[in-house]
Amino acid sequence: MKVIPNYFGEIVVSEGYVNNKVVVECLNTQKLYREPKLIGEVMKEKGLLSDEQIQRVLKMQAIYRTKLDNEYFAHIAFKKRVLNSAQIKQLRKRHEEESLQGKLLNFASIAMMDNYIVREKVEEIIKDPEFQHFRQLKSQGKSVIRGYELVGVLNKVKKAAIYKAIQVELDRLVVVKVLSNEFENYENIRKFFHEAKITARFNHPNLVRIYDKGVDNGMYYYAMELVDGQNLSGRLDREKRLQVGESLRIIKQIARALQHMHSEGRIHTEVNPRNIMIRDDGVSKLLDLSSSRTTKNGDPQSIGKITKMPQYMAPEQFSKSATLDTSTDIYCLGACFYRMLTGHTPASGKTIEDIKKSIIERDPKDITAIDFTIPEKLAKIVHRMIRKNPKKRYREIKNLMFALKRILI
Repeated sequence: MKVIPNYFGEIVVSEGYVNNKVVVECLNTQKLYREPKLIGEVMKEKGLLSDEQIQRVLKMQAIYRTKLDNEYFAHIAFKKRVLNSAQIKQLRKRHEEESLQGKLLNFASIAMMDNYIVREKVEEIIKDPEFQHFRQLKSQGKSVIRGYELVGVLNKVKKAAIYKAIQVELDRLVVVKVLSNEFENYENIRKFFHEAKITARFNHPNLVRIYDKGVDNGMYYYAMELVDGQNLSGRLDREKRLQVGESLRIIKQIARALQHMHSEGRIHTEVNPRNIMIRDDGVSKLLDLSSSRTTKNGDPQSIGKITKMPQYMAPEQFSKSATLDTSTDIYCLGACFYRMLTGHTPASGKTIEDIKKSIIERDPKDITAIDFTIPEKLAKIVHRMIRKNPKKRYREIKNLMFALKRILI
C-alpha cells in the first residue's frame, strides 16, 4: 500500500470521514490550483468535510505532532534521572487533560508548571545531543529507529508506547512497539522480546504478523502489521449490533485464527471486541497476541487477572487456581458472538464484582427471546460456547467450526 503523503489525510481517514482513495483524489486536485490551497479547503469545497470537522482534525493534528516530541523528551529526562517514572506517568495524564481542553502544552511546560523540573534542566535536555539528533531526523522526515519513520503515537500501554510508522525500505505503514524507558531492565527486555518471538511464531491470515525486532538509538522495539480498518468494539459502540451474516463471517475468521494458535500450543485468553479488527476488505484480524499463554499445565500467566473488558471473560478466568485451556478462548469468542447478535453482553454489572457474579452465577438471556429472527440453531451454538462449565462447551475449535458450517444464512 502506498503511504498517503499528508498527515491531515491520515487523520480524516482514521476518523472515518473519508477513505484513502478520496484523500489521494483530493491531493491530486490540490495540485491543479494556481494559488496554494490547504487539503482541508479542497475537501470542504467538495462537500466532504464541514467547518466543525476541519477544526477537529486540525486540533488533533496539532496534538499528534507534539506527542512524539513529548515521548522523546521523557526518554531523555528519564535517562538523565531528571524525571522518574511516576512523574512521567503524571505528565502523560496531564497532557491528555490539557489537550482535551484545547491547550497544546508540551511535557516541558507542564513539568515546569508542576515543579517537577527547573528551566535550566529543560534547556539541558533540549541541548542533549541525542534529543538534537532526534529533532534533526524528524525535521528531515527520517527515522528515529533505523529503517522506520515514526509518524504518530497510536497508544500507550503499561510498559510500552505504540507508534504508527513507515517502514522506509518497503514503503508501507506498520506498527512499532517501543519498550518504555522506565521499564528498561534485564527482565522486562527479556519478556518484551519473548513476546515478539511468540507472536512471530504464528503465520495465519487472521492473525497480526511480526516483521522485525531490534535495538536502535537506545530503544528496544519490534515492528508488526498495521491493520487498516475498524475496531469491532468501536463498531458495536456505534451500531450496537451487527447483521447475522456479518457476525458469522467475523466469528468464523477469528475461530480459524484461534485454531491456528491452539495448534501451536497457545491460547489467547483475551478474545474481546477491542482485540478484533475488521479490515476494509472484510478480513478480520485477532490482535494482542502478547496476552497468549501456553496450554501446558502449571503456567500461571493470566489466571486470576482481570482484563480491560471483563464482560468477555470466562468464569474460570476469575479463579487463581483454575486451569485455562482452549475452551476458555471458545467462551470468550462466544461472548463476542452474543454481543454482536443481540447488542448485549452475556453478563453485565456496574462493578467488577457485579460482572464476576453475573458471569459465574447467572445464565444469560436466551438469544431468541431478545430477537426471534435469529436462527434457533445458531442461538444454540452460541449458548453452548458460553456455558459456565468448560466441559460442556465445544472442546476444540474444529468442533465449533463443524457446527457453524451447518448454519446457512
